[in-house]
Amino acid sequence: MKIVDVELIQLAKDHPRPHRNAKEARSRRVVSLVRIATDEGIDGLGEAWCAPAVAEALVVGRLRPGLLGKDPFNVEGIWRDAFDGSAMYDPKGTLVAGLSGVDMACWDIMGKATGLPVCKLLGGLNRTEIPAYASDLHWEEDASAMARAAAGFAEQGYRTVKTHVGVDPVDDVRRVRALREAIGPDVGLMVDINTGFDRPTAIRFGRRIAEYDITWYEEPLSPMDTDGLAVVRAATGLPIATGENEYTRWGFRELLEKGGTDVVMPDVARAGGLTELKKICAVAEAYGVVVSPHNYSSGVCSAATLHLMAAVPGTTPLEWDTVDSSIGPELFVEPPVVKDGTVSVPEGPGLGVHLTDEVRARYAMN
Repeated sequence: MKIVDVELIQLAKDHPRPHRNAKEARSRRVVSLVRIATDEGIDGLGEAWCAPAVAEALVVGRLRPGLLGKDPFNVEGIWRDAFDGSAMYDPKGTLVAGLSGVDMACWDIMGKATGLPVCKLLGGLNRTEIPAYASDLHWEEDASAMARAAAGFAEQGYRTVKTHVGVDPVDDVRRVRALREAIGPDVGLMVDINTGFDRPTAIRFGRRIAEYDITWYEEPLSPMDTDGLAVVRAATGLPIATGENEYTRWGFRELLEKGGTDVVMPDVARAGGLTELKKICAVAEAYGVVVSPHNYSSGVCSAATLHLMAAVPGTTPLEWDTVDSSIGPELFVEPPVVKDGTVSVPEGPGLGVHLTDEVRARYAMN
């Protein structure tokens, strides 16, 4: 089997209302999918979570020439050749994200060619349902609206919810309090700052919300300030989660060596694909740190994340996109079952995803 073509497909969907966090407000979600075609008529889908404006140049311009004629089963060789050939340009960033999409598509091809779900190729179907938390409680002016949404997730059976705050470090304490009151004492509450604070602000805010039993304090600092995470952790007593802005096993090794992280959150569409995520999980395990993959994109990324977590014991919980702005269910061959705070693993073959002509036309980026 040989690769005969590599295509970058971009889809877009508007948010019903802007998604606001400590750094920005987004009104649209753009998805960059990688489709790889083979000489045996088997195609694979992957996803590259990177800046839409450069995705085409990376995947088609930079990576495609080196992929043509390669055997998609040779994921280790493909990954190493692409990374080594570009390491002097972009060892941490968009190139790795583009490679993530390529790698994911190769695993999809392998699964389809063998008739197996990707998780069985990665390490086995060790569980059929993955514990999940409800993500996407984005910042709103009306704290009561956030509280109602959180209560709704709890009623649906989610045992943990996550909110994005930090727009107003003083008033957002009130929002965290409202969320805790809405979900009660038995549902976990994660607080995500999306890298929006400096050290003093992160410490002040963390100390003020600590009384609300915070499951984890996510990305309180810039991804450049990994030394500061241990400072914030010690000063607040809160568990720290971070890593969605980190790349490859080497980046995560450096992050873990700092000793300020309780949970690492590699993104399969960004940190190096499934081939690299397995290695990142092994590095984290050696440090005794939990892996909870970042998962906030399309159904392709979600499917790959589910297969990874099914194959790698101890990865938990799954970040589950609960808003209707995701291009998610449309990309699954059979949408996963979401019930009582768990999400079922796609049965495959491959990742269990597809891109129909109708979906491609409906969400075509313009």
